[in-house]
Amino acid sequence: MNLATALATVFSAGVYTKEELQSSVCTFVAEMKDGGETGETVVREAQRLVNEVGARFPSSERTKVLLADMVTWCLAEYYRESA
Repeated sequence: MNLATALATVFSAGVYTKEELQSSVCTFVAEMKDGGETGETVVREAQRLVNEVGARFPSSERTKVLLADMVTWCLAEYYRESA
């Protein structure tokens, strides 16, 4: 599942699985990193996706919390050392 689809599911559903969303974020980050993008670019693109998808749904505090979580996940995944 790509990140935009995962976000649409989160905003349209009353509940979501944090692990599934985090996995989608990690895949998104890995793909962008493999494509040569910087950590800053990855975070900006994730923020753009949250705002773009979130704009189709009523504004809520959950959007802000989700955005903060995703930035944390993006940075952690981007700078995680490969085993």
